[in-house]
Amino acid sequence: MPDPTEPFEKLPVLVVEDEYLVALYLEDALDDLGYRCCGVAGTAEEALSMAESERPAIALVDIGLRGGGDGIALASGLRDRFGVAVIFLSGSSDPETRRRAEVAQPRGFLSKPCMDDELAAALRSALAALPSV
Repeated sequence: MPDPTEPFEKLPVLVVEDEYLVALYLEDALDDLGYRCCGVAGTAEEALSMAESERPAIALVDIGLRGGGDGIALASGLRDRFGVAVIFLSGSSDPETRRRAEVAQPRGFLSKPCMDDELAAALRSALAALPSV
């Protein structure tokens, strides 16, 4: 669980994105917005390992991970095992994808590419909803 005495911006954020340039952008955007990126994972397996060691408060999760990984199943695992709030990222914002994603109870949904202000708003909203913050 996040430390309630830490400023919101210092709480760890995990990036789960298999596209290098998008992951790099998100890492830089988090830094620019004053958030702390605790890691970047390209697969569901890497993300679960990082979540166990880093205990992020929030994860930015790409719905469509390469190599057969499913961001929606990963998001449910992050929430259930580690209490991580998830904001989904997707290049596809069709209604079917959003409907499928709701099963994981995300705290936000961003269409790629997203702008810094959209990312900032989604992070603020997700952090405000954390029970111990």
